[in-house]
Amino acid sequence: MDHRPFEEWLLDNQTLTTEQERQLNTHLRECSSCTVMAEVNLVLDSVREVSPAGGFTDRFQVRLAAKKKALQRRNYWGFLVLTLSTLGILGWLAWPVLKELIQTPVNVLASWITSLASIWAAIQAVTRTGAVLFKVVPGFIPGFVWMVILVTAVGWSLVWVVSLMKFTNFSQGA
Repeated sequence: MDHRPFEEWLLDNQTLTTEQERQLNTHLRECSSCTVMAEVNLVLDSVREVSPAGGFTDRFQVRLAAKKKALQRRNYWGFLVLTLSTLGILGWLAWPVLKELIQTPVNVLASWITSLASIWAAIQAVTRTGAVLFKVVPGFIPGFVWMVILVTAVGWSLVWVVSLMKFTNFSQGA
């Protein structure tokens, strides 16, 4: 038996047509759960509403403000703990590099400068090669094909660099 329309009619307190009232009354004679719901609804409709005690709004607003202040305080301390713990973990992870930098800053600086110079030289070589390559490239191949080739080459280069980094053992010092 489908109770849905009858429950909605009972709970929404909507005005019903004569046909709907007839269907509801017929259903109430057959269904005990809907009859109980209708009786409870009648009892709730007959109850007198009580207005809140004096000063209820003021007390509620004071409690709400206190809860907001407590929430702000808890959020502040939570953010502070999160920030300090994150900084602590980052410091712990970066300590080997920082220790090396503190002990021998000249060697670290020299290796960084060497790496930057190598990268700069590689960029210059690629741009010179690219300029020469585009002068020699036949014009009957569309530009987007060259773009696909270039993107594929860059992708494979990244895979190559990552695999080199993964499979190369770096000495950790004496």
